[in-house]
Amino acid sequence: MIGCHVDQRRVGLDALLTKRTPTFQGLGPSLLNARTRGELQRHSIPETLQSARELLHDHCPLTPGVYGWLDSRQQICYIGKSKCLKKRLLTYFAKQPSDKKAFRIRQHGHSLVWEATTNELLSLIREQELINRWRPEFNTQGQPTKRQPGFLCFSKGPAPNAYFARKVTNKAQLSLGPVAGTGRLRAAIECLNHVFQLRDCPDRTRFEFSNQQQLFANPMTAGCIRFELGSCPAPCAAQCSSADYLANVKRATAFVSGGDKTTIGELQRLMSVAAGNQCFEKATVLRDQIHHLRWLDRRMAALRQATQKYHGVFPVPTLTDQTAWLVLCRGRLVGSLLSPQDDLTAVEGIKTLTPFAARKKSLPDSILDMHLQWIIISWFRRHPKLKKNIIPFRNAIQLCEAQMDKRLTA
Repeated sequence: MIGCHVDQRRVGLDALLTKRTPTFQGLGPSLLNARTRGELQRHSIPETLQSARELLHDHCPLTPGVYGWLDSRQQICYIGKSKCLKKRLLTYFAKQPSDKKAFRIRQHGHSLVWEATTNELLSLIREQELINRWRPEFNTQGQPTKRQPGFLCFSKGPAPNAYFARKVTNKAQLSLGPVAGTGRLRAAIECLNHVFQLRDCPDRTRFEFSNQQQLFANPMTAGCIRFELGSCPAPCAAQCSSADYLANVKRATAFVSGGDKTTIGELQRLMSVAAGNQCFEKATVLRDQIHHLRWLDRRMAALRQATQKYHGVFPVPTLTDQTAWLVLCRGRLVGSLLSPQDDLTAVEGIKTLTPFAARKKSLPDSILDMHLQWIIISWFRRHPKLKKNIIPFRNAIQLCEAQMDKRLTA
């Protein structure tokens, strides 16, 4: 009776899931212009490996694109991308798949869908959109609920410090990010507080500075051991003045903003001195601090470059003779449109681009926005020569205006 009861519950749960989950109808909308993407292709998987390979040879293109596996309920269970769709999908139907995960996906899948694109960057963007929308069970990277980004923030109040945050709030006077690798970011923030002598105690701590007048001369002791270790000036025990502490905050913000070029060099000097004096434990601590701060400096430099350099439109090919523009606003992908070819596309270009031309830096407001920003940053880091192809907004608007003037003077 117990086994029967469990089976009935399982059947009821499967029915409920089937009822709530609609049948797959398409991959859905995209930030990418429709002319940069091919029509969605959908095929049932043949019973034999040879028949599946023949199907791919006959129908799958040798172009970049995204693909999806559908399970028995016709729901997406995996999303992938490739520089060459045909070659990538053929690897799933090899006699010995390249990895165990590919074999599991093939065993689980009942249908294949794919959508060609004209550029590898577009495939990366489209893949992330689809993972964020469908959240397939076999995808581990790019999920909106896993490996979420982090922000480096500086708090407000009389004794600010650096702290890690998942989201930006009014609690912060300065927020930088998003930064991939939350574990390393947490370690780097902890190191930042130690190197620049900023407190890491809770915000509810009461702070008393040495320049503040006290009604009673009561002795005060630091709330943690960091004061004795020399990594915190103890603003909780009136061991430093407000001006001295805020000077430390200014040095820390200068480091993460790229204005401080001396801190790492000074740490290297101290590490060499400690090693020369055979103080190897101290030298090891300094070495780890240098490692964390260098990593943080590289991440902040990438964000600064994206904010300053990736502000305009980036041309990409379409499936026709036209060119499409990816709209990059301070390193963020905010949309795409066709380059001006006639009055309609010229007017649409001016209307779309004008609001972004003078927009200042703004932090991403969604997980998808953050992931897309990482894709843009890493793409140009791997293809630095393509940065020169970015057209500033002012020049792009002028191209739209020139297209309209061409018709008027014709």
